[in-house]
Amino acid sequence: MDASFADPSLFAGAWTGLSAMASPELWLLALAGVFLGMTVGVLPGFGPPAAMALLFPLVYVLDPLPGIALLAGIFYGAKYGGAVTSILIGIPGEADAVATLFEGHPLALGGKARQALSVATMASFTGGVSASIGIVLLAPVLSGAALFLGPGGRAAIMACALLLVACTGPGGFRRNLAMIFLGLALALPGMDPVYGEARLTFGQWRLSGGVELTSLLLGMFGLGDLLDALMSGSQNTTSERADSVPALNRFSTIMAALRGSLIGFVTGLVPCGAGVTASFASHALEKRLSRHPERFGKGAWEGLAGPEASNNAAAMASFAPLLLLGLPTNPIMAALLGALTVVGVAPGPSLPNEQPAFYWGLIFCLFLGNAFLLLLGLGLAGFWARLARLPFRLLWPAVLTLCLTGSYVGADGMSGPAQCVLFGALAVFLKRHACSPAPLVLAFVLGPRLETHLMQTLLSGW
Repeated sequence: MDASFADPSLFAGAWTGLSAMASPELWLLALAGVFLGMTVGVLPGFGPPAAMALLFPLVYVLDPLPGIALLAGIFYGAKYGGAVTSILIGIPGEADAVATLFEGHPLALGGKARQALSVATMASFTGGVSASIGIVLLAPVLSGAALFLGPGGRAAIMACALLLVACTGPGGFRRNLAMIFLGLALALPGMDPVYGEARLTFGQWRLSGGVELTSLLLGMFGLGDLLDALMSGSQNTTSERADSVPALNRFSTIMAALRGSLIGFVTGLVPCGAGVTASFASHALEKRLSRHPERFGKGAWEGLAGPEASNNAAAMASFAPLLLLGLPTNPIMAALLGALTVVGVAPGPSLPNEQPAFYWGLIFCLFLGNAFLLLLGLGLAGFWARLARLPFRLLWPAVLTLCLTGSYVGADGMSGPAQCVLFGALAVFLKRHACSPAPLVLAFVLGPRLETHLMQTLLSGW
């Protein structure tokens, strides 16, 4: 552990950071960041990167701490926002919210939309606060240890995550393994992540940018379910499925959230697709530990709380390597690293000593942001839940519009809706053949990172 964290001046620095929290401007900007993050999380295709890009110029005119707190609030607010559409209409706002969809959407169909949103909110709060406490107590040690994993260790973590999903997914090991290979194959077109050369672009197909993640998610989960419902005529209302939802066990749900928080915190320290890896791993673990694994996929409360806590904990934990090592573990953290450079903050082990007001002020802002997340999430749960009661004939045009619009924005062109429709048709085919899309999505997200780390390992001669 760095000597600065054992020094008595630690408490003086923490008091300095707490004093910085007296600024009303800081509170307002933290609240605005969380609210904006929740909003963009609900809108597939827009996402936190776009919102942060639009507001990035504010860091030039704001004080360092309020400006970074605003951008940070967008990041972890979006983690919860993605759960809203996952639960209500089965459309994940981003990849981290896919595991939330597996149990959250069946609960909404069973008439438990408000309770599901409340559980997701409490789980997000638990994960965020637990990870924030972990940053204070353990991050200086763990973030340093993460450096010793190297590319080989990171590749091993991702391979284990894929194997875990293959073993525990609902489609069976062989089908899940086939979905993993399909996901890895879909990640190949576009630019080589190591050498930067175009590959498998198929000329006139214009896949120079590769398969777009937003289009894949909206097609596989949003448009695919919509097409399947329209083709089969299975337009169930919430009251028709109410009896199939298991009762909420508060103790087991709390324990699932705590386990998810631990998984999310540890994976958040390592650049290996932390949020999506943690949420899938948490869902698989809860299914393995459950006395009633047959409930998973039908609205298991533990399967909702664990992943939702884990992806928010991973988001919070990623601040530790950023602040203490200058190591961004995901693209959002890379953007925040750029913002830190603009405001004159130099990340590193000495940051708590050299700029205690900023470091500890930002740590306290993480706690404050999670409190705002809890208040906004619980306060808006009833409003969002009323949307789930809309009849299918009114809901499906909105879902279709959201899918096509989100894919257009995500791909910045008509290739997005085209891919969305193709993946929607693929989702219907896979569903009719009892194949789960979850392993495919996880493999697609982790594919470029896995390839990069494997190549780095081979090139290093290890």
